[in-house]
Amino acid sequence: MEFGGISKKILAQVNALKYHGMHVDLSYLKINDKYKFIGRYVDDNILEKYSNISLVGKFQRRYKYKNLYNYITKKEIKFLYIRYNHFANPFFINFLKKVKQKGVIILMEIPTYPYDQEYQNAHFISKIGLLVEKQSRKKFKKYVTRIITLSHDTTIFGVPAIEISNGIDPNSVNIVQKSKSDKEFHLAGAATISLWHGYDRVIEGLNKYYNEGGTKIIKVFFHIAGDSSNKESIRYKELVNRYRLEGYVFFHGRKFGKALDDFFNNADIGVGSLGCHRIGINYIKSIKNREYCARGIPFFYSETDQDFEGKDFILKVVADDSPINIQEIINFLSNKKFDPFKIRNYAVENLTWEQQFKKIFREILV
Repeated sequence: MEFGGISKKILAQVNALKYHGMHVDLSYLKINDKYKFIGRYVDDNILEKYSNISLVGKFQRRYKYKNLYNYITKKEIKFLYIRYNHFANPFFINFLKKVKQKGVIILMEIPTYPYDQEYQNAHFISKIGLLVEKQSRKKFKKYVTRIITLSHDTTIFGVPAIEISNGIDPNSVNIVQKSKSDKEFHLAGAATISLWHGYDRVIEGLNKYYNEGGTKIIKVFFHIAGDSSNKESIRYKELVNRYRLEGYVFFHGRKFGKALDDFFNNADIGVGSLGCHRIGINYIKSIKNREYCARGIPFFYSETDQDFEGKDFILKVVADDSPINIQEIINFLSNKKFDPFKIRNYAVENLTWEQQFKKIFREILV
């Protein structure tokens, strides 16, 4: 089965909890090969099937929690760890209330905070959903025991917060196999392709580099893995066509497993998030940075990631909308010798999920 970055993260968290001696039941929404939600599952067992009728299926996914509550009650679940993706509504709040009444400790991970700015260019229906979410999340403080955050906040929505970093499972990420060339460099970015990834800054930088005679020095290529048909990707493609960079920027679509390994085996440097400032985020602990590190690839990004600040295998660029200075990337890669095993070892020693969950246990298991 193929898994994207978020799914791999969740599975790595499950493995880390098991490593610490926990019995884990994983509840998730399953999609088909057309990326349509078909039901709620617990491990390999279906808990609730969703209707093929679009509107009915969306209603079931957002508002039906009875079967999940019954499962938690029947299994006498003691801890509930929720990866929160802005889906709060009165039905979800009622679910939390009933679970809390059973004495369950509720932990809620908010991967990105604050997040309201992500909706500034959203369509009308999404903005209405955000209004409902804003009203509903005010009640988190009644039922959520701790919020798990990647930010520096000590409280979120009135709930005490525990700061962690995104972790990795080294066993699920292979080290790169790359032959270095002094004649050309390959930049590689893998993401869902959203406004805050800021890959347009690299395209703008390449346009400037080649307009100033870059082909006479060193050729630089940019490879993008991710959704090639969403709004942001289409905007990137329009830029590539306008600047006639078709021979230097490549859209590879979604990549998983060995295909993703092959994608990164061609990379000299990974491209982190370059546009978090666009949604008001100054501090990041992105999964992609940690996967680049676990693969043994140097990388660059624009915001602050405290796990990597000052490390010799990362390059910080300015957090604004200016084109990326491609010559700066070339100098960074040309002037240093990067040891993939040394870079990976840093991830293994400091960035596993086992280590991150220790931080949570120290606070709640007292």
